[in-house]
Amino acid sequence: MSAATETQSSFNEKLDPITFEVLRNALSGVVDEMAVMLEKVAFSTVVSEGRDFSGAICTPTGELVCQGDQDLPFLGGTIPFRVKAVVDTVGDDVSEGDLFLHNDPYMGGSHAQDVSMVAPVFWEGRLFAWIQTAAHWPDLGGSMPGSYDSEATSSFEEALMIPPVHLVRKGVLQEDILRLILRNLRVPDVVRGDIRAMQEACKIGVERLEQLLEKYGSQTLDAEVEALMDFADRHLRSHFSKIPDGTYSWSDAIDEDPASDSDAELPVHLSVTIKGDKALYDFTGTSPQANGPVNIPLSGCYAAALCTTKAVFPDVPFNEGMMRAIDFVIPESSVVSASFPAPVSGGACAAAEKVVSCVHGCLIQVVPERAMACPANLINICFGGFDPRPQHEENYVMYCWLAGGWGARPGARDNFTSLVPLSSGTKIQPAEFLERAYPVLIEGYGLLQDSEGAGRHRGGFGLSFPIRVTHGESTLSGLSDRGKRLPWGYDGGLEPLGNGMVFQPGTPEEESLGVMCSGFRLQAGEGIDYWQGGGGGWGDPLDRPAEWVLEDVTNELISVERAEQVYGVVIDVGDPEALEFEVNQSRSEELRELKKNERQ
Repeated sequence: MSAATETQSSFNEKLDPITFEVLRNALSGVVDEMAVMLEKVAFSTVVSEGRDFSGAICTPTGELVCQGDQDLPFLGGTIPFRVKAVVDTVGDDVSEGDLFLHNDPYMGGSHAQDVSMVAPVFWEGRLFAWIQTAAHWPDLGGSMPGSYDSEATSSFEEALMIPPVHLVRKGVLQEDILRLILRNLRVPDVVRGDIRAMQEACKIGVERLEQLLEKYGSQTLDAEVEALMDFADRHLRSHFSKIPDGTYSWSDAIDEDPASDSDAELPVHLSVTIKGDKALYDFTGTSPQANGPVNIPLSGCYAAALCTTKAVFPDVPFNEGMMRAIDFVIPESSVVSASFPAPVSGGACAAAEKVVSCVHGCLIQVVPERAMACPANLINICFGGFDPRPQHEENYVMYCWLAGGWGARPGARDNFTSLVPLSSGTKIQPAEFLERAYPVLIEGYGLLQDSEGAGRHRGGFGLSFPIRVTHGESTLSGLSDRGKRLPWGYDGGLEPLGNGMVFQPGTPEEESLGVMCSGFRLQAGEGIDYWQGGGGGWGDPLDRPAEWVLEDVTNELISVERAEQVYGVVIDVGDPEALEFEVNQSRSEELRELKKNERQ
């Protein structure tokens, strides 16, 4: 069945296909306009430059109707759980002009730094919908700047937890609530600006949805909501129905529990069972929750799994209808379903990305043209302290992340270096902006040679971003994974470079910080190099066309040595400064045959 035919078959008598498409784009346009408002008004570089936020429209009971076109997938995936937490908490205590604020990971969130603002939309005397925007605040208190503490053993150490509360009641700002929150943060003025931006984003969202209701009427909008969910349900089922019935399993692992004496890996296991037009995602066999902050709450597991499914089947709208086509089995109190008060601040860097890996690993076996080998793992760092520079002279928190290699795929020649799949709606904050806002110097920014997962189709490359403190003392905290368990390649593809941080590289003081550190002090003039690794390869590297290898050598993405040792391609070097390289065909053929024979 074609997409157009399938779309038309999902309508009822109240809605025609043209109106459906017009309203589908109009609703996502509402969320996109909210995003523009948030991005332009916010104070923090996390939101205004990095776009670490997401928005949505939900039904009165909290079901996800639609998102914007460029929002952060993982954060957006938790939105329906966040709205349902507001619905369950406040009950009937909802009026026009209200705004609710909350960030509790155990009430539908991800980690405490991701804060939701939820606004009701009333029409013709009834609650018609909820508008939500969620953004990563640069600091939520806790033991470390940025609220990332790899040594935390409970959420009480990580951040201020805000259950659903009225920030605005009937249009009146609740100053006591605002004072209570800001008093617990290191950068209250910055967060105050972000809160105001979130208020304006919700305001414009409510106004735009009301304009659509005025133009089309509530009955037509109700029909649109129903049709959107039915379409997502039917379209995902159509994909599942083309996969042979069976169970497809995959396992990955978090490097270790940072708050445990053991250095044992923490496995994440997924079995996807396809039966007819439905799927069962079963995480039985996954490790119990960790003592340290590498866990995710239950809502984070759903979000990561659904986001990845959406990535594999990008033509399926991301709304509540997707969940009708997938059943979940998730063991209680595991690293992908932690119980309060387990720490979860680093979950997006650890457990959530293993969910991404496992979904791709299961589906790669049956829809290889749509899935990919394992992508790079997120690495988060925070610098915090007092900025003594003239005209600054205040506390600061600088939160950064990087791009890394995506996993190789047979549907295209190679894959890219980009933001990790869970955060693909964000941007890397410009070095020049960071240097102006904070007492730091960005000493480099570029792809890491030889960091890809080699294969016939190679993964993307790692990215390096060395930072030096220029004034005062700064406290560094970092949370990541893939320092030991590297991203996997598929069908003969190789592992890439993993993540890492090094203090004072190239000096007598050089020290590896691994992928996690907490409260590490840097004085003015000291710095770190940190990098996010590459993506896994696909297929035998010895089968990669020699001209593709030559192109990568010419572009200085891989070295002449790696071309020969890993890909079996011998490169004759003319003038290296002029990038004069040529494949030695006869020697390459001999070397490749030798390497293949040695495997037997």
